[in-house]
Amino acid sequence: MNWLSDILFSIGSFIGSLLKMILQWFQDLDFYDKLIVINTLTAFLAVILPVGKYYIFEAWFSINNPLAVYMILIVALMWVLIFKKFTFLYLAVVVISLCYMFYMIYLIFSHGFSHAPYNLSYGIFFNIAAPIVFCAISIMSMLRGYN
Repeated sequence: MNWLSDILFSIGSFIGSLLKMILQWFQDLDFYDKLIVINTLTAFLAVILPVGKYYIFEAWFSINNPLAVYMILIVALMWVLIFKKFTFLYLAVVVISLCYMFYMIYLIFSHGFSHAPYNLSYGIFFNIAAPIVFCAISIMSMLRGYN
């Protein structure tokens, strides 16, 4: 039984040191990069939460985000910008974020998520907030002088 406690202690110390390294890395980031990391949670919620729900056959069904792959692209570009600062990537994030946001607003007003009658769900707010914040972070970082 002693070997089992040694293995569990080794795994626990490894996970603890890994979490300590991640926390140290996060603390060493500048302000805008910290905003990128924090807003990744908002983008994650925008991808996984339903944007609408409809009632059929005496049960509620959810409608997933049809634009989720574009949010994943925006997050990937923003994470690249944490490590490499390229002006054209900032511009790409701004353009893709604005296109995503406008198309999401278009889908809301045109009721284009489903042909069945549906109600909007709470996930829609994350789908609007995440690209706005990513766009603002990109513009502020560009104006700050990253090249």
